[in-house]
Amino acid sequence: MPRNFIVYGLAALAGVMGYFVLRGLLGGELMLLVGLIGLVVVGVIMFRNLRTNRKVAEATPEQRTQALAFTPDVGKAALYLFRNQFVGRAVGVNVLIDGREVAQLKSPRFTRILLAPGAHRIAGYTGTNKRPEDGEGLAFTANAGDVLVMKCEVEAQMVGVTVKFTPLALDAARADVGKIARMVTPDVAEI
Repeated sequence: MPRNFIVYGLAALAGVMGYFVLRGLLGGELMLLVGLIGLVVVGVIMFRNLRTNRKVAEATPEQRTQALAFTPDVGKAALYLFRNQFVGRAVGVNVLIDGREVAQLKSPRFTRILLAPGAHRIAGYTGTNKRPEDGEGLAFTANAGDVLVMKCEVEAQMVGVTVKFTPLALDAARADVGKIARMVTPDVAEI
């Protein structure tokens, strides 16, 4: 995360320097017009990204407390998905398990989904990107009684973003998930 702040700071510094250089070359009036056009473009991109979010149901305090016990149901595995990323936090990530859309996560939020034992595949996309094809994403195996935790992260690319899921050890992830105040109810409680 600190690496991102350095990159953003350098980009902002380059932008300010570029503005003043272009202002000196083109004049103040033309640069005002270029600046306004740039603000409109940024506003349209932000509006486009945020309108793909959908209404998700928040879990009740009882559901959250039960989920934070980190215990699976009998004969099932419990999968915890969470996002606590600062960058892109307002844009929802649509999470797919075995090609089926199960939840949308904004940051900082988490959800809990029960899985049947066996092989599964998890993938995700934001509303402006295309839905992942079958076979894309992270393959994992769930055994009865397992408690699996995956961190969902949005990574910026040259054009668009990719969604990455990182499996974490339960002990290490327990504190991260516990810090997140909001839990969303998944669209599908069990796969």
